[in-house]
Amino acid sequence: MKTILIIVAITAVALVGFGAAYAMVNATVTPPSGATLVSEDPNALTAAIAGEVNFPGTYVLKPGASMLDLINAAQGTTGNADSLAFNTDYVVENKGSYFIAPLYDNSNTCSNTPIIKTNINADDVDTLQSVAGFTKTVANAIVSYRSSAPFKAIEEIKNVSGIGAATYEKVKAKITLRSA
Repeated sequence: MKTILIIVAITAVALVGFGAAYAMVNATVTPPSGATLVSEDPNALTAAIAGEVNFPGTYVLKPGASMLDLINAAQGTTGNADSLAFNTDYVVENKGSYFIAPLYDNSNTCSNTPIIKTNINADDVDTLQSVAGFTKTVANAIVSYRSSAPFKAIEEIKNVSGIGAATYEKVKAKITLRSA
């Protein structure tokens, strides 16, 4: 009889625990004070952030906001964020859309092998070509483009001739701004 009561008690505690965990996972999170959906400042800007942040979405920020401000509005980066693929000092643009690249492949939850990446500010044409989506012509265009000014955000790669939305989507998790 004691054994049955212990099993019933453990089951009840487990159900309550799972219920609380489910409620926490599915809870609606209010954006932090720096991120609102409505702004009284007519100069406020909106910027979207996706990828390895805790709460991807579109946020209203003060004029002159940096990537760090946007990341803070999204309540920080995840443990899988590649810090070499973004610049916290970068000033975000109004209606800009930004991506925080992962270190590890998100399609495999058990993956512990880092994504092979290339540095768009330093790697040579051959290394740039090793990234899926970069042809020799595009790799040469990247090298030419960065000779005038280094890339400050991975999204700037879309300014290079030959890189459209589809190519950007293929390579955005495979490029960095700096090397380790």
